[in-house]
Amino acid sequence: MKKMSRLESSKEVRRVLNRNGVDLSYCQYSASGYEVRLQGWLCKIDGSEFHGLQVEALIQDLGRKLPGFFINGDMDNWKFNSEHIQYLAERKASTVKVVGQTDELQDTEEEFDNYDIKAG
Repeated sequence: MKKMSRLESSKEVRRVLNRNGVDLSYCQYSASGYEVRLQGWLCKIDGSEFHGLQVEALIQDLGRKLPGFFINGDMDNWKFNSEHIQYLAERKASTVKVVGQTDELQDTEEEFDNYDIKAG
């Protein structure tokens, strides 16, 4: 396997990200040596969020186009590498009905747990 230049590998990363609908105004990438590093916020061009299977497909696509490269995503909303994917949920305010002396609605903050997906 011939080693790709930094320009060639960066160009291939950009193609894969575009093909998968990643909004590059929020996602920064670099490719050097045999590592692809993604940082920022991972979202689609239409502003919607990626799902775990879509992130897995993105990683597999990068792996196919850049064989031998280590994929490292240290995003604000996702952390992943060639072997592991983790979604980092945000805190959201939600309204819940509290059962008790009153029937009033109260605002509470609910923290969603992180969940892990093993890349296959």
